[in-house]
Amino acid sequence: MNIDELRQQLETLQKSHNDLLQSISTPNNPSFRISSGPGDLQRARTRDDRINDPNVAGPGFADTSTLSDDSEDEDESFFVQDELPAQSFDHEHLREHLKKHDWDEHGREILSAIFTDRGRLKEPSLFPPTSGPAEDRSHYSHFQIYDVGNDGVAVSTETSGQENNMSKATEIWHSIKDIGADKTISQRAVGRITIAREPSPILFGALHLTMNQTFDMNEIFRNLVQPEASSAHMHRAFYEEARLQKTFFFNFEYYTVIGEDCKPMQWQRADKDKGESGSHIPLTRCSAIVALALYDEKPRRIRNRARRAKTRYGWVQNVWSPWQVLNIQCYPDWRATTDTFEQGHRYLNGAEAFLHALLTEYKDARKRYEEIYKRITHLITPPLGFIFDAELRDQRLFEDKEFTWIRRYFYAHQTLGTVNDSIKSMIDAFEDTFTEEVWAGKSKTLWPLTEESPRNDHWKRRLRLLRLQFEHEMKELRILSRENQERRHEIESLQDHLFSGTSIQESRKSVELADITVQQGRNIKLLTIVNLFFMPLTFVTSIYGMTNMSTDPSFWQFGVTLTAVCVPFFSLVGFLSTDFGYRIWVAKTKAVWRWIRPKTISSSSRAPEFQMTPVDRTASTDEGMQKRLGQAQQGSKDILVQGDPSRRGSRVAAENGVPTTAAAAAAAPAAAPAFPNIKKIVAATGKRKSGLVRIGAVGGSSTSEEGGRRRRRGETECMFEGRGRQAGTSVT
Repeated sequence: MNIDELRQQLETLQKSHNDLLQSISTPNNPSFRISSGPGDLQRARTRDDRINDPNVAGPGFADTSTLSDDSEDEDESFFVQDELPAQSFDHEHLREHLKKHDWDEHGREILSAIFTDRGRLKEPSLFPPTSGPAEDRSHYSHFQIYDVGNDGVAVSTETSGQENNMSKATEIWHSIKDIGADKTISQRAVGRITIAREPSPILFGALHLTMNQTFDMNEIFRNLVQPEASSAHMHRAFYEEARLQKTFFFNFEYYTVIGEDCKPMQWQRADKDKGESGSHIPLTRCSAIVALALYDEKPRRIRNRARRAKTRYGWVQNVWSPWQVLNIQCYPDWRATTDTFEQGHRYLNGAEAFLHALLTEYKDARKRYEEIYKRITHLITPPLGFIFDAELRDQRLFEDKEFTWIRRYFYAHQTLGTVNDSIKSMIDAFEDTFTEEVWAGKSKTLWPLTEESPRNDHWKRRLRLLRLQFEHEMKELRILSRENQERRHEIESLQDHLFSGTSIQESRKSVELADITVQQGRNIKLLTIVNLFFMPLTFVTSIYGMTNMSTDPSFWQFGVTLTAVCVPFFSLVGFLSTDFGYRIWVAKTKAVWRWIRPKTISSSSRAPEFQMTPVDRTASTDEGMQKRLGQAQQGSKDILVQGDPSRRGSRVAAENGVPTTAAAAAAAPAAAPAFPNIKKIVAATGKRKSGLVRIGAVGGSSTSEEGGRRRRRGETECMFEGRGRQAGTSVT
């Protein structure tokens, strides 16, 4: 691609970008969507090349830096104005909650470290008393709590415990236990954002206490523990419980590489070997919850039109109500984005804060997926010296006794396939939830905008900007899924090469082993032949070595005996060593055995007498046989008119000196029947008893039967006459 083509591409993208800005700035412009068809997924460069190349324009999607949705003259009435309900808890509330709450199996699994230690709940402090590393690893927990005022600004409420030597867990507890408890604050909170990263078991219990009145924390804990696919739980207006009607949440389930000094929780599936090796990557299954709660005191009632509805009516929450956003992240790594709500952004309502937290989760998921892709690529890619080192090439081409490469390729192939499944579930959860109606504010159950107002129009413009960013993330996830699939095809090719090379190597080894086996057979044959030479010698010497034999010094008797024994023996061995001699030996041995013990044929084993079965032949079958024999019906009549063909055949045969059929049959000796069954069929056919009945001959006279026999005899004599002429010609 030359400079001119790059410049034209840049101008085209810039023009599209300007049109996009113009359409977004129009207040009454209907919502639109950027096509995400297959054509949008094609790209000529990798993601890193596009980022580092200044000559290539970036994707035509807007972000908060390009399309700012904040303005200094923004009306304060656009933001939520109602105050968030206040609440306050203390240390004893937490202790009683842990003791008396009816925990389900998932809650007990998350808090197992507390329930297995019987004396833990009796201690004066449930949290580590001092700062520094804690036994429950609570010093690795990271919380961010923001209170949002009626101006939309998020203010951090974290408590620093460095001055009074407070532990990290105690510091987090003081940040989450109160909402609106300080009456001296002039500006009340209309919303709260709570982000919990890698909470320890005691902090999970604290979250359950402080959030259980707003969210169904048992449901959230169940979605954290259960290893299912990513899912969305947003349309809940028709649920029976009021607490579920006002809450919405996304559940993320995917994978990440275990970070340094990080440890997966006891309920998370993870590699037992936490260290990275040449055959695998230390992966763990991770999960997250992004939840929103709306405190609408006067929800709008709607009718449930479903055919199998359990409730007649549902309750829709007003998007301009006080709110809370809860984000629980269980990722044992260091890749989480921590500055999402610290960029000075002003949030109109809880739905916008929820969408920003959700967008951050999708971005972090993409970063973790890209890290897995890089590790897998490094796992299967040979080193740089591969093309120069024959030993490295042989290592990758032939499998070793440890099955190193087939294990590595199988692990990489299956891991990328599982990652693609989780990517697909995340994309499906988002696109199935946020449809065109939701973005336009026309959904009946999810954040509906029932009236036209400047406030709602401003909110729709904010939604358009968020939609662009979400579609950009969906596109990047699809590109990453396609790259994973391409890498899987490459791994399959490597597996085929490895299998072919190893198969050829094993074939060569099999040939070598076959050669060795043949050589060993030859050695054994030679050893046997040598032993055969000593067998008659040993036999003769053993006889003459007896104590009752004569002790005369004359050895001529021994020599004669030795010659008489050895010469026939060696001759027989040499004869049987050949294939011809061995076959003769086997045949003669079988003949002798049959002569010694002849096999008597019992009456029951004799062949049964052949029984004819009548067969009806159709006229069409009869005509087909006549055509195959070259005899039409009219030809048969002509032969009968001209005379008896048997006499004409006899006369011609006599002129040529060939005996007739009858004379030859009389002169020839009677031959033994070779096939008695066939002879019976022929005899029965001549007597019209074969069971073959022609339709045209049924009910006919004896003259027709006699004519048929004459034709058959004439055809037979003509055949012998032709053979006789040929024989006479050859003699002449």
